[in-house]
Amino acid sequence: MNSPGLSTAAGDYLSTAMGPESVLWARASWPYNCEDFALFTHEAPGTQLYLGVANADAGIDGAPHSPEFAADERAIGHGVRAMAGLLAHRLTTGRR
Repeated sequence: MNSPGLSTAAGDYLSTAMGPESVLWARASWPYNCEDFALFTHEAPGTQLYLGVANADAGIDGAPHSPEFAADERAIGHGVRAMAGLLAHRLTTGRR
């Protein structure tokens, strides 16, 4: 289960840093509601984030863990920038 406070803080930061159109709030949905991530949050607060990597215009689609899965590799830079920025923000503001 995501930490509500951490999830809100991450969403707020990412909305500001990456643009509000870059953040989509979602409840558990297939196939994400069966990830092992929840086991970690029994030990420490956490929030699970997903990087959108589909590009319907380029024919890049498919659900994770399926044989049709493909990712638009241009999304990788966005993910690295988002996660590195979020981590730096949390560390420099004393919010851990």
